[in-house]
Amino acid sequence: MRKKDLVKDNPLVDVAAYLFLEDIADKQGAAGMNTYLMSLAAALARSMPEEEYESWEDFVDALKNGDSALSTFEEVEMPTKHCVVTVESPFLRGWQEYTKRIGNFASIHYEVAEYYNSTVKPGAIDSQDIIIQTYRAEMAKRIKVEGKQLRVAHIATVAPDGTKKIAPDEWLPILLEKAGISQTMLNMIMRNNASVWIVYTE
Repeated sequence: MRKKDLVKDNPLVDVAAYLFLEDIADKQGAAGMNTYLMSLAAALARSMPEEEYESWEDFVDALKNGDSALSTFEEVEMPTKHCVVTVESPFLRGWQEYTKRIGNFASIHYEVAEYYNSTVKPGAIDSQDIIIQTYRAEMAKRIKVEGKQLRVAHIATVAPDGTKKIAPDEWLPILLEKAGISQTMLNMIMRNNASVWIVYTE
């Protein structure tokens, strides 16, 4: 194996990133870790260029092709014109490398998600969800379609270990209607994908 291939495949960075977050939590607790994760995701979104699309079809094409910053870190599919399905978590490799070498995900990654769910909005299983859900929300603020502000909303997440989390019962019917899918279709999507969310304008 060539040296550059070895570096490319080296899991050190993946594992170290999680340990860095755990170090933050040791010093600042779940609240401090949550603040850091959300600030990190927001800063990443702000570093991306703003986007404007003349039509919804143009936006959907960009999203599906990975040409929008909203999907630059995720492989997505769209079963309807408003429902977005992330095929594989962008954090899957990191999670696999961590659990392979260190063992079970440290409890703080779940504790910070509980803090996020109770103080920000429900929808996270672990620290990884906080990052990607915050990034989507902040990136949407930088996108306009037909002159209107884009919005995103989270419906469901499936963690790498198979754990599932769905939007609260009082929100779910509204979200499913906006997505254009049924509860049965949502259940089917969740069998083989990482997350389900919606994009829309108001």
